[in-house]
Amino acid sequence: MDQHSRNDRRSNAVQAAVVEQGIRLDSECGAALAWAYMTQQGVLPDTILRVLSPAAAGGAPRRTDRPIH
Repeated sequence: MDQHSRNDRRSNAVQAAVVEQGIRLDSECGAALAWAYMTQQGVLPDTILRVLSPAAAGGAPRRTDRPIH
């Protein structure tokens, strides 16, 4: 595995953890605080909108109880 792949994987894991924390903040404190936290951590606005918004089919926001590996 090359260095670029390892860095991408590490970066993706860090971002996934930030998004998961943002989702927890959303459920505990509201979307505004979750949005502010994820913005401060460098998550792109399109990503924040996608994870905090209800699904297109009218369902709940994208959340997972499964750990990210």
